[in-house]
Amino acid sequence: MSTPRPTETRLGRLRSLGLRQRLVLWLAVPLLAILLGSSAFDYVSARRIANRTLDQAMADSLFDIEAHLKAIRDEEALELDSEASAMLRSNSPDTLYYAVYDGANQLVIGDPDLKPGEGRSSPGAPDFSDRVFRGNPVRVAQMSTTVRERKLDMVVAQTTLRRREVQRTLLAAMLWPNVAVVLLTLLAVVFGVRRGLQPLTAVESEIANRTASDLRAFELFDVPGEIRPLLRRLNELFDLVREASQKQQRFIADAAHQLKTPLAALRNQVDLALQTGDRPPDAAWLGKVDEATGRMNHLLDRLLAHARAEAAEADDPAATNIGLDQLAEEAATEFIDAALARDIDLGFELSPASVRGSRWMLKEALANLVDNALRYTPRGGIVTVHCGNEGGHAFIEVRDNGPGIPQAYRSHALERFYRLPGSPGDGCGLGLTIVQEIATRHGATLELLTADDGGLRARLYFGTR
Repeated sequence: MSTPRPTETRLGRLRSLGLRQRLVLWLAVPLLAILLGSSAFDYVSARRIANRTLDQAMADSLFDIEAHLKAIRDEEALELDSEASAMLRSNSPDTLYYAVYDGANQLVIGDPDLKPGEGRSSPGAPDFSDRVFRGNPVRVAQMSTTVRERKLDMVVAQTTLRRREVQRTLLAAMLWPNVAVVLLTLLAVVFGVRRGLQPLTAVESEIANRTASDLRAFELFDVPGEIRPLLRRLNELFDLVREASQKQQRFIADAAHQLKTPLAALRNQVDLALQTGDRPPDAAWLGKVDEATGRMNHLLDRLLAHARAEAAEADDPAATNIGLDQLAEEAATEFIDAALARDIDLGFELSPASVRGSRWMLKEALANLVDNALRYTPRGGIVTVHCGNEGGHAFIEVRDNGPGIPQAYRSHALERFYRLPGSPGDGCGLGLTIVQEIATRHGATLELLTADDGGLRARLYFGTR
């Protein structure tokens, strides 16, 4: 047994989230991304503002050094007095270092381990950079000047304690309002999603309180437009279920009614047998029992076939390419035996023709067409099974020279348990209904036509007219 991977577990948890949680999640993720991006921008902005402000103070230190150097009258001894040096270094909590070098890169005054950078800036324009000095990060400002025609390079380095403190202060001042806005937005999102999904909660509650037989349509006039299509589809589904339930109830009622006749006949024959006592039954009585039993068996077969065809899916997973000519040949033995029993000439005119569908359903349809023809064709009649192609579409038909079906009754002949008035056969009125159901499942058309010799020509045409 394999252990699910962490990624699969996380995906499974995400898929199990409700609609409310998904909406909040998909709205919260962009908000958090915006907060992170804004925080990064605020950090860069805070650092830039802190550097700009404190860099100006360092530039002022360079200008002070320059002013002190120009104020010294001794051209040979350029040295800051202790008071000026203390003023420059008084920069709590940071420590400030400075150094002045001449054109030969020789230290004039200041800290000897503070060296000027490689890049020399022009006079009056300080150049700033970040370094590590004496093991501490420092900000360095460098500027060149000329004192009594003597070119000097001035360097000032300052630790970054105040700089970082100013950055943190500025960052907090910019960040906390953003965090507050995002949190308030998330609260508004949660509240809005909850209020916005209340119609779904109402629908859920209504469905939960319904019984299995309550298929009333949902009212659509006061629901949001986003869920109106869903409810409309549910209403359509309820209509289909209600229609299917009504058809099933009618089918059960009709089947029960149709079963009463052969059952009553069989019971009458049994009662007669009981009344005769020990006298053995005669052939006529046995024939009537056999006839009643046969009618009931035929009716049950047709009921089962109809129920199976009605419940089958239109897209049968077992659908294959089927040769109608081969299908007729396979069932010929069964048809011929039934025709011989009725003294009917059964013939076949088969041309290659194939369709895609369910083999058992098409075989059932053909069996019902032939069975109808054999039942209603008088003895000595002719029944012909014919298949082929017409107009680029396959067809299969059964022709007979029986009484046929008048034009006025053909639409009724497709109804369940309908039999023509005065019909001579012993059918149950389900054969053509089953064929019609199978034709619908295969996108075919059942056509009831008049044969050349006046009988019925029942055709399954696998195409559109």
